Amino acid sequence: MSKRLISFVLGLLIATGAAAANFQPFAELWNNFAYYDTNLERQGFASILGRYEGKIGTYLFETPVQLYGAYYGTTSQTSDYFDNSLFAGVGLRVKPFEGLRSKDDVWFREWIPDVKIFAESLGANYLKNSASAETAGLAKTDLRYGFDLWHEWNLDKPDESQPWGELWSNLSYRDTNFGWESFQNYVFYFQPKIGKHLGRGIEPYLKADIVYSGKSGASYSFLNAADYGVGIRFEPWRNREGSNELLGKFKMFFEILGVSYLKDKPAAANQVVERDLRFGIDFSYGRVY
Repeated sequence: MSKRLISFVLGLLIATGAAAANFQPFAELWNNFAYYDTNLERQGFASILGRYEGKIGTYLFETPVQLYGAYYGTTSQTSDYFDNSLFAGVGLRVKPFEGLRSKDDVWFREWIPDVKIFAESLGANYLKNSASAETAGLAKTDLRYGFDLWHEWNLDKPDESQPWGELWSNLSYRDTNFGWESFQNYVFYFQPKIGKHLGRGIEPYLKADIVYSGKSGASYSFLNAADYGVGIRFEPWRNREGSNELLGKFKMFFEILGVSYLKDKPAAANQVVERDLRFGIDFSYGRVY
């Protein structure tokens, strides 16, 4: 275990003892289950794929610092270990710009307070074909730290004459990244959506999912790609009075996307993807802090 990882874990254990004196729990859960045609993996890929993430933890005293357990999982109909995995561990994060929040119409006072600084130490488990993961020599741990942003606007009690939007962005340095070779590099995600309210919870939109990393080469094409296009979704309970909080952000969606490679394309021609079609459901619970 590296010295950095030991220091990180010891710091979390100390913080855990401090947190016990003033326990303020929180939970954030996100789940997405969809049928994918290609999924940016390879031509001919067609499967139901589930993605789920969660953070459950506590605030430390009356501060914006949070200690939490985290998990990132995927499940699919295929036997590929990388589509049937669970990464879990502990994390610590803080919002250093929370004090800048105000009701002014200055853009940075609306967005910057949602920036979070985080550090996480995770371990890997493979739910299918774990022997292949073992044979491939995949790393079993990952230490990552960086910045994260989630921001949405005009979705709760919306002005339906105005556009709505969502943005998730994450810049982190990964130490191993659960890969098959030494990986000490950055990974950047940028995923915006902007759409229009049609009433009754119907929301067409434009979207892009962009990932970019410091790695190059055909074997890292999946970490240097952009898919972009159009979608439509239905949120039947989001702004319905008296609706259950668990169903508040339940969505059904359909998307058609094009694909561009930002560096190298996959080496094998049958792995080069030019489009992606997906439809399914998406739901989350808990306020994103």
